[in-house]
Amino acid sequence: MQYDLKITGGTLIDGTGAPGYLGDLGIKDGRIVAVGEAPGEAKETLDATGTIVTPGFTDIHTHLDGQVSWDEEMAPSSLSGVTTVVMGSCGVGFGRCALNTTRSLSRSWKASKTSQAPLSALASNGTGSPLATT
Repeated sequence: MQYDLKITGGTLIDGTGAPGYLGDLGIKDGRIVAVGEAPGEAKETLDATGTIVTPGFTDIHTHLDGQVSWDEEMAPSSLSGVTTVVMGSCGVGFGRCALNTTRSLSRSWKASKTSQAPLSALASNGTGSPLATT
């Protein structure tokens, strides 16, 4: 089989609780198609010797509610292997509201020093389009 990406020689952790084992991973069209043994060539090969290869992690307690609207990378979570997040777990969320309320809420959020978000991001959806409704 011809893979798009082949990850070789890593310690595979499958997320089931089973012990890790040395093996290869084959990826084709964005899907894992071979685990353990991945015979064949690949367009790109990544040597994972001495590292672990795991499924993505789910972060069930984030503070990314606002950040998701202006940060495409969702760093630092995405840099740590997080592929899925649960938001709103602290009772904080972002959504559409009346224009006068948007300004007030943005200032309150920023003043609370709980957010590193710029005020312009708090009042927009990350594309410059305001979240406020009239």
